[in-house]
Amino acid sequence: MPTHYDVLVVGSGFAGLWAAISAVDSGAETVGIIDKGAIAMSSQSKMSAGATVYCLPGDDLDVWVEEYAEAQSGLSRRDFVREILASSYDRLRRLEEWGVEYERIPGATEATPPAERYLRLPSRGFKNVKMMVRPRWRKRTGGSAVIAAMRQQVIRRRVQRIPHTLVTALLRDDGRVTGVVAVDRRSAEPMAIGASAVVLAASDCSFRGNYACADSVTGDAFRLAYDAGVRLSNMEFLCVNTGSPKFGFEGTGIALRYGGKLVDKDGRQFVHHYHPEGDLAEVSVLVQAMAREAGKGNGPPFFLDLSGGRGSFLEVALDRMGGFMPINIARLKECGTDIFDEPQEWVPAVQTLRGGVRTDTRCESDLSGLFAAGLSQAVDPCLFNGWSSMRAMWSGERAGKSAAEFAAIAGRPRSHEPPRQSGNPDHSEKFATATAPLGRKGAPADEILEKLHETIFPWNVSILKSEKSLGDALSSVESIRDEALCEIAAADPHELAKAHETANMISAAEMFLRSSLARTESRTDHFREDFPETDNVNWLKWINLRRGEKGAMELDTETVP
Repeated sequence: MPTHYDVLVVGSGFAGLWAAISAVDSGAETVGIIDKGAIAMSSQSKMSAGATVYCLPGDDLDVWVEEYAEAQSGLSRRDFVREILASSYDRLRRLEEWGVEYERIPGATEATPPAERYLRLPSRGFKNVKMMVRPRWRKRTGGSAVIAAMRQQVIRRRVQRIPHTLVTALLRDDGRVTGVVAVDRRSAEPMAIGASAVVLAASDCSFRGNYACADSVTGDAFRLAYDAGVRLSNMEFLCVNTGSPKFGFEGTGIALRYGGKLVDKDGRQFVHHYHPEGDLAEVSVLVQAMAREAGKGNGPPFFLDLSGGRGSFLEVALDRMGGFMPINIARLKECGTDIFDEPQEWVPAVQTLRGGVRTDTRCESDLSGLFAAGLSQAVDPCLFNGWSSMRAMWSGERAGKSAAEFAAIAGRPRSHEPPRQSGNPDHSEKFATATAPLGRKGAPADEILEKLHETIFPWNVSILKSEKSLGDALSSVESIRDEALCEIAAADPHELAKAHETANMISAAEMFLRSSLARTESRTDHFREDFPETDNVNWLKWINLRRGEKGAMELDTETVP
């Protein structure tokens, strides 16, 4: 394995794979892709349904951009959104060249106008923006199909693949990134990998919550960027979705659109009391309604009632989602749970912290040579069906190209010796920190994570916030953080990886709480009971945070243009 790369990509989902492909196609000679799991096989992208927003010839780009900005409550970065949508058809055509096929309208041919060629569904929360569904590649469907096709392109370009290796720190020198420190998850062997440019594409943070397929999403990129002094944005926006406490389920939005009902413990629908669209309202409305009903004594439990869906289009729609859902529904039935037979208990489920690394439209961060893509990058605070996939692929393509261009101009860093030989005390400290929990006497990662869950998962912290609840939670997280720094222990390589992931989640939790305290208004997923109104006069702005010179988190604001 090379010790230095022109471009090193961290993460191998939609964004990471596209970044590696784009870097090679943009002239980078040595490109590596590193992942703490199996390359492309353990990402969220593989487990998703693969629905993706594409703006096709014939769609009104201006209308889509405006509709998107409105849905994001004014906090979207319009320059990003316009580029994402305007270039999306080119990426669709490229995926099709690689063999990916999206569901088409029966009888449509290549001569059919693109806007009339594909089966498209409204993306939840929009009137005009539509998503394409059920991608296929060979015998695969859903996100797995897209990932497999992209992985093949990565292999064809001879990108060096570094699996089962957790990046624990970024290396810097002379004001630029110079590589990473990482740990082999099988041997616990630390290593230094030099790079002229680095792309962070390691997803967001779920805090290992109870939403489907999010166990490995632990805020790794957030912590790497923060420790390197890079700004992050939108960290107050935590998307709490809904799901079963007993099994994974992705598709509540489709279920509610086509006949499902969200009901309280007495079987009564309730969301219409809080929003005119009722069960079709955005996810943030659903979970806030559940929390308020709980306060009135009408739950929990709550239920998702699909009992009228047997043999209807609802059953067809869930089957056509692709990803793991059709298999999941079938296996549940084999185990005695028929989701169409009786209402299933349903709860708020922490899904994703929507913030990320603050970048320019080239996807470059504050640190020279460090780029961010996918859900590691800050673009917008809200989650919409099919948008994350397109955003990830755009940013991967753009970040890979920008990183390759940077590497060609900047060349190798002046110092790219392994930390033990470089003489740089910062490098040596990061090398030692990578394995510090091994053999330490203290608390295991799972025990510390349980304390973190007890602190940030309560509904008065994750859904209906207040100064008191956030302040109390922050004090608890600070105590957990101080404990983890000194006491988190690992008995083996597997536990070592969990120790680092837990530390990353603690850092992300502190970012979430501090940013939530700072935004004294309510907007989309961020709801303050003590400031229940949206305040466009004072708060039509982004909150950024970074690590200060003395190690404390520093916040500033940036007015939306």
